[in-house]
Amino acid sequence: MGNSIRNRTGFTLVELLVVIAIIGVLVGLLLPAVQSAREAARRMQCSNNLKQIGLAIHNYENANKRIPPGAVWNGGTVDITVGRFVGPINERGSSLAFILPYLEQQALYDQFDFALPINHARFPANVFGGMFLKGARVAAYICPSDLNDPISPGVNQIQPSNYTFNMGPSSALSNNGNCSCPLYSTFQRFNIANTPQTTPAGPFTRQGWAYTGKFGDVSDGLSNTIFFGEIRADSSNHARQGWCHSNKWGIFTQIPINFDSSEPDVPTALAKGKTACNARCTWNTEVGFKSRHTGGAQVVMGDGSVHFLSQTIDMVMYQNLGGKSDGQTASVTQ
Repeated sequence: MGNSIRNRTGFTLVELLVVIAIIGVLVGLLLPAVQSAREAARRMQCSNNLKQIGLAIHNYENANKRIPPGAVWNGGTVDITVGRFVGPINERGSSLAFILPYLEQQALYDQFDFALPINHARFPANVFGGMFLKGARVAAYICPSDLNDPISPGVNQIQPSNYTFNMGPSSALSNNGNCSCPLYSTFQRFNIANTPQTTPAGPFTRQGWAYTGKFGDVSDGLSNTIFFGEIRADSSNHARQGWCHSNKWGIFTQIPINFDSSEPDVPTALAKGKTACNARCTWNTEVGFKSRHTGGAQVVMGDGSVHFLSQTIDMVMYQNLGGKSDGQTASVTQ
């Protein structure tokens, strides 16, 4: 028998390692691009949410001849000019509750009785087990870049939102004695004088029993005035109370965009070499626009246009965009 020669095919170990290394390099190069594309898609959805909120405010104003209250917190008596509210005007919800019918959420809106305090209102026992109304998750109120999971999941859960209203550079900005921010006086420099909660510098206030605005109040122009923008529940105790909760401060533009207030309490902040300004209990830095988008946050203007504001925006210009009628107009481009 003659000798037979067999040809061997396949990879050697060295060749296999080279291929694996090449694949690893390619994955390393492609992964940031994939992540960037995904974030761009999430940011676009977030922008669309704000657009829908802006349109809902316009539809609300068209039906009611006023824009919705930012919130209706404590204080006040019967207000005969606003037919929905009767009795002492306490805890009657937030603007995100009032605009539900204009976001195709009529069924959820119908669960509320705005003649009564709503902060602890619940679904019927046979609906979601009688869960808090403020535990409902409304997709239009969640930025996909911030999953914003419910707090205390279950029938007592609270669902924060990633969006809230603008109070502008109002003098109502205050300091929490138990979480006092040493930068308070720095932020106060940007206040517009004599603009308490009942007469806010921006289009909204949480004291909706005293003030609900009209488009005509925005003399600086709807396209030049911030109405709503992004927030983070992990950086604000007020935001953590839920999307329809009445005690919503809103946003003060004196606070720089994306100022870090993510520490859960003052001791934790101090242990990390920070101050109370970095804790979410402060009534200062927690009430600034914040997002998980790199470099800034998105806002919707009074005309319904959505813009990304850089966290390095000039603070004077920022106040001009926050105020509705200060006579100092500023414009923002995409």
